[in-house]
Amino acid sequence: MDSDDDLVLRCRSDPDAFRGLVERYKARLYSFLIRLAGREAADDLFQEVWIKVYDAADRYEARGKAASWLFKIANNLAINHVTRSARAVHVPVEEAAERLRDPSPQPHAALERDELRRRLSEGIDGLPREQRAVFMLREYAGLSFKEIAETLEIPLGTALSRMNYAMDKLRNALGDAAYGS
Repeated sequence: MDSDDDLVLRCRSDPDAFRGLVERYKARLYSFLIRLAGREAADDLFQEVWIKVYDAADRYEARGKAASWLFKIANNLAINHVTRSARAVHVPVEEAAERLRDPSPQPHAALERDELRRRLSEGIDGLPREQRAVFMLREYAGLSFKEIAETLEIPLGTALSRMNYAMDKLRNALGDAAYGS
């Protein structure tokens, strides 16, 4: 299997390498863009990310940081979009909520699960942009805190602090729903 760096370096000359890179990152990048910029903007931003990746691939320096590079491009495009539109869009958190899914078929369990999903979604949407970006890069993109710090061009301690604040706010947003009360 080709490394991410190999795919980036070959994507301009090899359509299969470009397709492989898109395939490898499409779900995580798209989910990240939805949470930062909203579902309506995600399609266009997703395409813009790949155009920028293709255009910049010949300047990419392979150091095992392709994921950070891709998410940095996506983050910058999302920030620019949100700044231009000056509005946030509420989007359900299917992936995060799925992790909390209760397999019980009982109606009350389904209602509690739906309430937990709603509160989690609202909690994530209510995070300040900087905290939401760190949360999304960690939980949806699977980046390490070091990679997050590099992607967002912030100190490692700032990335850790933003995640800590985000988690505190999400715990408060979930409140009793997270504990089945």
